[in-house]
Amino acid sequence: MGAIFALAIKDLRQLVRDKSSAFFTFVFPLLVAVFFGVIFGGGGGSSKINVVVVNEDGGEAAASFAEDIAGDSSLDVTAAPSRSEGENLVRLGKASACIVIPKGFGAAAGNMFGGGTMKVEGVIDPSRKAEGGLLTGKLNELAFRQMSKTFSDVTKMDKALENAKQSIVASPDVNDSDRMLFSLMFDAIGKVNRTTRQKAQNAAATDGATKEENKSALAGWQPVRVSFQELPAQDNKPRSSFQISFTQGIIWGLMGCVTAFGVSLASERTRGTLMRLTVSPMSRGQILAGKALACFVACLLVQAMLVVFGVLPPFNVRIGQPLLMAVACVASAIGFTGIMMLMAGMSRSEGGGAGMGRALILVLAMIGGGTVPMFFMPPFMQTVSKVSPFSWATTAMEGAIWRGYTIEQMLLPVGVLLGFGAAGFVIGVVSLRWSSDR
Repeated sequence: MGAIFALAIKDLRQLVRDKSSAFFTFVFPLLVAVFFGVIFGGGGGSSKINVVVVNEDGGEAAASFAEDIAGDSSLDVTAAPSRSEGENLVRLGKASACIVIPKGFGAAAGNMFGGGTMKVEGVIDPSRKAEGGLLTGKLNELAFRQMSKTFSDVTKMDKALENAKQSIVASPDVNDSDRMLFSLMFDAIGKVNRTTRQKAQNAAATDGATKEENKSALAGWQPVRVSFQELPAQDNKPRSSFQISFTQGIIWGLMGCVTAFGVSLASERTRGTLMRLTVSPMSRGQILAGKALACFVACLLVQAMLVVFGVLPPFNVRIGQPLLMAVACVASAIGFTGIMMLMAGMSRSEGGGAGMGRALILVLAMIGGGTVPMFFMPPFMQTVSKVSPFSWATTAMEGAIWRGYTIEQMLLPVGVLLGFGAAGFVIGVVSLRWSSDR
């Protein structure tokens, strides 16, 4: 065991002495984390926005509004039976936002002329704040559609006017003469509505301008009040964009460790160092264990360094569940140590190892969220990203930092990372050549 630790310490010293490798392993990830944190205050996406809709009202107007949301081409909608289940889907990263149609929505829709305002509530993933603005605009657009349905339906229009009359009658601030004037006004509006509607129906077959005129007449009226809040944090304190970007920085740090140690092992084989080690008292298993231990320790160190920097001002990254964060870091270190062994075993030369390492690891990092956040990717790329260990490391760390994962929810990403580590180590050991000779 002492020989294994001695070999691991030797490799770590070599990493520190190599200024280029040390920079890209320890310093560059920090710069990436700060860069992405400054640039991205939130997220967005060119593909459909995944949302969850919860209908707490259950009335006809609410059902029609939910149907319009589901039918919008820019939204990918999933229905949830309750607000808590909808928020949980957002917390797990399966949706960008949860849209809640609260009780009273239908009553407000039927009383627009009496001061009723259709209210829509919801929570949004803090990494996708830009999408919150898009959703607010989209929901206002769909609310106009609901209002248009009311105006185009004589029965609904009459009901809305009747509700407005009742509101005026019940108001203690309106005197009798004003009540009479308002009643006459609403009756006149109802009569005009029925007459205009009949004329519009007659003219619709020959002239489409009526619809455009009706739309312009409604401009400036905001019939719905949309309020989105960020997903509540476990400690009830707001998050910053650095809680997202520092996870990306850790990904780059792991990438640097894998590349540095994978190339180092290929270099030692090319120079004959690896073969000379076999004549030492250490067995080949001990030699490989020492190499793996050095990579594992480096992975832990770079993660610990970024976490320490992250929690300090001005970044103030809050780790919601420190114990689960530690588990995620250990699992990530094991997983990427296995990837390093796989890369070293598959390469046949120092140059080939360096080229393959950069290409393979960079691609895995890109599709796993290390460069471009996964929610920017189209749906099929988000599915493909599951083959990358970087995506599982991101999922595990976000679950511990702010998504509020339970132990059961953390089992999947941690298990996948451990599987990557075991499979990579076995395949790498089996494929490893101890000398550069054919």
